[in-house]
This record gives sequence, C-alpha cells and structure tokens, in this order.
Amino acid sequence: MSPLNETAKLSRRAEVRRAQILDAAAICFVEQGFHGAGMARIAEQAGMSAGHIYHYFENKDAIIEALVDRESELHSEKMLGFHAIPRDQLLQELVERADEGVRTQTDPFQSALNLEIIAEAQRNPLIAEKLRANDTETRLAFQKLLGETLGLSDVEGRVELMFTLFGGLPIRILRNPDLDREALLRYLRKVIRAVLAD
Repeated sequence: MSPLNETAKLSRRAEVRRAQILDAAAICFVEQGFHGAGMARIAEQAGMSAGHIYHYFENKDAIIEALVDRESELHSEKMLGFHAIPRDQLLQELVERADEGVRTQTDPFQSALNLEIIAEAQRNPLIAEKLRANDTETRLAFQKLLGETLGLSDVEGRVELMFTLFGGLPIRILRNPDLDREALLRYLRKVIRAVLAD
C-alpha cells in the first residue's frame, strides 16, 4: 500500500474513532450531565480505554467543543444544500423541510444534549464563544440565502424569528413531552410562509 493510501486509511480510522467517542460522550452527558460524566465512563461507553480517548481529545472540554463543531458542520451542509436548490423551488423546500427541523429539535435525546451544552456554555466561556461563533456562521449563511437567492429584505429579523422558533423546541418537548408534532407542523408551515413572504 502506498504511503498516501496508508495515511488516508489511518485518517478514516481516526475519524471513525473520534465519532465513536463523541457518540459515547453524548450519551454520557445526557445520562449524567457534563460534570457527572467522567472520562472513565465515556471510555467505557465507547468501548475503549481512557488513555485511548486522550489520544483524540485533551479533555472533556475538547469533547464538548467537538460536539458543537459536529452540529455546526451539519448546519453548514444543510445551508450548502439549500443554495443548490433553484430559486423558484426554494421557498416551498424551506416550508417542506420544517418537519425535519421539528423532528430534530423535538428528539428527546438531541434536545437533552443541546440543553446540556447550553448549560455548560453558561459556565464555560470557551464553549459559549464556540456556540456564538457557530450561530453567527449559520445565521449569516441563512441571511445570505434569503437575501441573495429569494431577494427578501429585512433578512436579519426574518432569520432571527426562524431561529427563535426552532431553537425553542427543545424546551417545549421537555415541558410537554406529549407535544402534537403534526399540529405544530401545520401551523409552523403557515408561519414560515408568512415570514418568507415578500
């Protein structure tokens, strides 16, 4: 095997290991809270030694930062996908994808993890800064999409309202686990159409 192929193989293996650790850490953070979940417990959940985890992450803060980055990468991929949609189909696509946003934001596990990260951001300025930077990047990309692709004005206000609507869903599902998602979606689609109207 060539050195280049060997390096690529090791890089893929490292990515898989990092993802395995992040998935395990997410489970531990949801079950025990950020401060209750030790590296030994994360290692046990990941099926590897704590020493092996330190090969990929310096500490728990680095793990939670990586979780925030992973979420940001997902948002960036979605934004790129939206930019590829023809203008005449974009509004309808944004409305139709509301169900994906509701499903993600009301998933009990993801909601608990998001709230745990937000709670940690209140105590840890580095996590808070990373969350803010990721929010800014996603917000600006969405504003650009609405302004340049759809030709809308006041994109800041429109985007802030959309982010507020979807960002509040994890709290709603915590307070009302029996939330009727279909009823919510019916009205949320109407709100999105109104927010994105000329």
